[in-house]
Amino acid sequence: MVDAGKSKGNKGKESKISTKPAWLPEINMMSLIVGAAIYAFFPILAYDRGIDALIAFGAAGPLLIGYQARSDIKAIILGVIGGTPLLYLANMGYLGAYKATETSDLLTAIIVLGLSAVMSWFGAHLYKNRAKAKEEYYKQTGGTTKNIPPKKEKRLQDTGSVKQNIINMFKPRRKQ
Repeated sequence: MVDAGKSKGNKGKESKISTKPAWLPEINMMSLIVGAAIYAFFPILAYDRGIDALIAFGAAGPLLIGYQARSDIKAIILGVIGGTPLLYLANMGYLGAYKATETSDLLTAIIVLGLSAVMSWFGAHLYKNRAKAKEEYYKQTGGTTKNIPPKKEKRLQDTGSVKQNIINMFKPRRKQ
C-alpha cells in the first residue's frame, strides 16, 4: 500500500489528508484549559483567604481564551465553555453560602457565563488591535524591521583542531 504523502505525484509535498473535519475550527485547548483554571482559581483563592481584590485577577483567564481564539464568535463560545468550571463551583457553594432557587441559579449562570463571554470577546478584540498595529508599523518602517533579533557574530572560529576549539571556548574574546 502506498502512503499518500510518498506517492509519485506528491514528491516532497506533505499530504493534505486530515483526520479533523473541515468545519471544526482550530481551538487552542491549552489556552482553554489554562484560562478556565485561572478564571476559577482566583475567586476560590480570594474567598478562602478573604482577599477580595484577588477576584480581579481571574479576568486573565477569559482574556487568554479570547486572545488565543482570534475571532469574535469563537472567543464568545470558548469563553462560555471556559466559564463553566466557575459556574459549577459557585453552584456547589465553594464561593460562600448559596441557597439554591430557580431564580438564583439562573442569575448566577447568566452573570458568570455572560462575564466570561464578554471578557473573552474583549481578548479577541485585543488580538485584532495588536495585529492591526503590527501591520501599520511594518508599513511605516517599510517592512524591513520585524521582530527578529539581530544576528550575532560568531563567537568561535573553527580552527580545524578540536583541542584548539575547546581552548578558544574558554579564552576571553580579545585573546582569541
